[in-house]
Amino acid sequence: MKVRRPEQLLLRWVPEGLEAGVPGRRQWIRLSDDLRKVLDRAGDGIELDDLAGAFGAEHAAGVREAVGALLRLGVLVAVDGADRMPPLWQRWGGLAQRLHIEARDADYLVDSPRRADEADAILTEGDAPEAFKEYTDRPVVPLPRRPLNLTAPVDDVFAARRTHRRFTGAPVTLDQLGTLLFHSFAPHRFIDGGAFGVQQCRVSASAGGRHEVEAYVVAYDVTGVEPGLYHYSVARHALELLDPDASRARVAELTYGQEASYEGAFTVFTTAVANRLAWKYRHPRAYRLWMYDAGHYGQTFALAATALGLGPFQTVAFVDSEVERFLGVDPDEEFAVYLLAAGVPEGPASLLPADFAFPRPGAVR
Repeated sequence: MKVRRPEQLLLRWVPEGLEAGVPGRRQWIRLSDDLRKVLDRAGDGIELDDLAGAFGAEHAAGVREAVGALLRLGVLVAVDGADRMPPLWQRWGGLAQRLHIEARDADYLVDSPRRADEADAILTEGDAPEAFKEYTDRPVVPLPRRPLNLTAPVDDVFAARRTHRRFTGAPVTLDQLGTLLFHSFAPHRFIDGGAFGVQQCRVSASAGGRHEVEAYVVAYDVTGVEPGLYHYSVARHALELLDPDASRARVAELTYGQEASYEGAFTVFTTAVANRLAWKYRHPRAYRLWMYDAGHYGQTFALAATALGLGPFQTVAFVDSEVERFLGVDPDEEFAVYLLAAGVPEGPASLLPADFAFPRPGAVR
């Protein structure tokens, strides 16, 4: 019988020593120096007799026993066995598979007496992250406090919702932008969150009401807003100027030249202030939550833009580290998530019925 290491075996160092991830399981095994030598010698393939003999006759039986255990766990595999990684994970790689495995089957302590104890421990530890991010020392563009009325029937908005890639170049009004940002990102009301304090109610769902998503707006052609990079302050419903020199050309560099990401009236880069989640949810499954939340925000953005007569666009095709540098955020605390953009769509304004009238831009302030 010939044995070898798996195609991709993930290892990690912990204070107690080196551990190997058991393929396909949320399990790790500690590797002694002897087991590490066995794995090293197995390499890409070796006869079991040769592997056992490599450590001397007095250890052959022990090596065979260890190899048997490693084979059962999948940390060693038979060369002629049908043990290849499933096609999905061949395409995405062992790291993605391990993340997927570690994020499964989290214990949410539902109906468990430990639930209250865990919550008390988190609250006793303190150091809760701020619910809102603000740049209080930057120039501010206040947005209209009263949003435009969204009167389009929801079934018409659903029917008209498309990803747009061509825009007329016509400007978007301050009311349209303010309305879109308000419904997409801002809290509409607040409720008592019990021990965890006041919680925000936004249109988009968010795990535990943590609302870790932040929005940065690159304005190109918005009436009443000078071109530049802004942070959207949800607490103040205002744009905070970060860089007056941000341009379409710079956004093109960040997005592999995808025209729709920068040819509309404005672009919105969303980020995740991940510790808002990690402070409350302290298990690997929580790594998924910012992805779900980004999707909720993106769909709210697309539907609200459609109801306003704008054409929405969204993509995750951008250079993460460069976007984070452009926004001036620390990627260990806040990282790029999703790009949203909108403008006046080219061609028919929408797929809404011909007799439907969108709110007049600027009609409500």
